[in-house]
Amino acid sequence: MGLAAVLSVGVAVFAPRVARAQSDVLDSAYAAAESGAWEASARAWRHVLDRTPNLAGAAAYTLRATSADARGPVRRMFLLPPISVGGRRALAQLEIAWGSASQGWLALRDLPATDSIIESWTEFADAAQAAGAPLVARDAYLAVLAVRPTGEVAARAAEAALAAGDASTALSLLDRVASASSPADTAAMAVALLPVRVRALVRLGRMDDAEQFLRRYAGRSSDQAQASLAREITWGYARVGDISRARSAATRFGLSNDGEVTGWLALYAGDLKTARGALHRTDGLSGDALTALALLARTHTDSAPAVGEAFVLLARGDTDLAADRFVAASTVVRDAAPLLLATAARLHGEQHHDGLAIPLWRTVVEQYADAPEAPEADLEWGRALKRGSDPTGAIARWEHLILTYPESALVPLARHELDAAKATA
Repeated sequence: MGLAAVLSVGVAVFAPRVARAQSDVLDSAYAAAESGAWEASARAWRHVLDRTPNLAGAAAYTLRATSADARGPVRRMFLLPPISVGGRRALAQLEIAWGSASQGWLALRDLPATDSIIESWTEFADAAQAAGAPLVARDAYLAVLAVRPTGEVAARAAEAALAAGDASTALSLLDRVASASSPADTAAMAVALLPVRVRALVRLGRMDDAEQFLRRYAGRSSDQAQASLAREITWGYARVGDISRARSAATRFGLSNDGEVTGWLALYAGDLKTARGALHRTDGLSGDALTALALLARTHTDSAPAVGEAFVLLARGDTDLAADRFVAASTVVRDAAPLLLATAARLHGEQHHDGLAIPLWRTVVEQYADAPEAPEADLEWGRALKRGSDPTGAIARWEHLILTYPESALVPLARHELDAAKATA
């Protein structure tokens, strides 16, 4: 028998054994997962994925319910050297499912940029964007662009960058799309990406440029899209505190009869009377908007520039200064003082500035005991004391809340905090 014949017989005998062995390991991976033996399942999957990388999706699906305490061993199994392309792809999908997209990108980013890996990077970026991790999506798209530049991926990267708050990168990517496309494609792409460009320019405070682009492509997008972008530009002027230009923009864009626009611009200017008459909708609003409506409902004051300044600062993202303005406004808008003080305290608390929040919570509890904000002030004052290693003071605050405001919806939370504090005392 010749050598070729011998090899042929050998392969025929060996191949079924390999297939059977792989199938047995695969069965053990599924069985271990079903019994909750997550590390054992990951070990079996790693063996399979080293040889069959295209089963990464099946592995991720099987291990998606891994308990929090078992995720570390599963991660280590898929990251063990030598590098397993299938293992890394499975882990990246798992991290998306577990809400840790950044760790998923760490598993993928150092793989060699072959065609299949570039495809995996793109799929991962899409999944990260859909999962609400735009910063991770931006980085993954940029990695794809570095080795395979296309207008489509650059456009996706720009959208992710903007969603992540990186307007500068978004604009540079849009310029890259324009320069890489043919004249005909450039015009079509510019219309398709107009919303991204306008929003990026507005985020950077370049409202004049945003208006220029909006006018350039007027009539080439829907009326609804144009109106939405006009609002973006109007709000952009308001966020930088230029209320007069915001009003002018509203007039130019035909938004003068829009109650929401009129109401918010009035509020930003401190004209509470006009804002009170224009702002009514409460469904689907942000926390800041709900605070504004609550304030307007609580006060009879018609004019309070400090209130307008506070909301402008909130819109701009300057939380600390906004909190200071709310405190200042509480001395003017006295019938809503506890609400304004509680809002300021909440803003300081979100920034972990408990030293600034505690005196405000104290003021609400001690000087406005009958206000709707008093139970919340007691609860949050206690939490701040606990974070400051004063469990005795924290317990006193929660006991005060329970005894003083027994009908409050916050009593169960206070009891929970109280029981936890006493259990560890």
